[in-house]
Amino acid sequence: MTDQRPDRSDDLPVDPDPPRRATDIDKQDPVSPDSAPEPVAPEVESARLLANDARSKLGAEGFSDERIDELASAFIAKDIGEGDEEFVRWAKLEGQAGPDPDAVL
Repeated sequence: MTDQRPDRSDDLPVDPDPPRRATDIDKQDPVSPDSAPEPVAPEVESARLLANDARSKLGAEGFSDERIDELASAFIAKDIGEGDEEFVRWAKLEGQAGPDPDAVL
């Protein structure tokens, strides 16, 4: 389900069939607190609803509530896709844990 792109400097998995809107601009970069755009008020509510809709599926996969909220905010703010299914697929590619805190510092 994942593929490696040779032009990337890291070896993070990417979706081989990304949502159509994600191919216009490379929106498959890993999410980190420093790189995630700040959402505006309507996006905050959309992210909250999306996280709540997907929480049971992602929680069953081992995602923490905090990580689900973080990913939902990034998904909405970066305009990666639409709907629960696209979000869950993208979230699984991003992974259960965010970036290593030591790597961010």
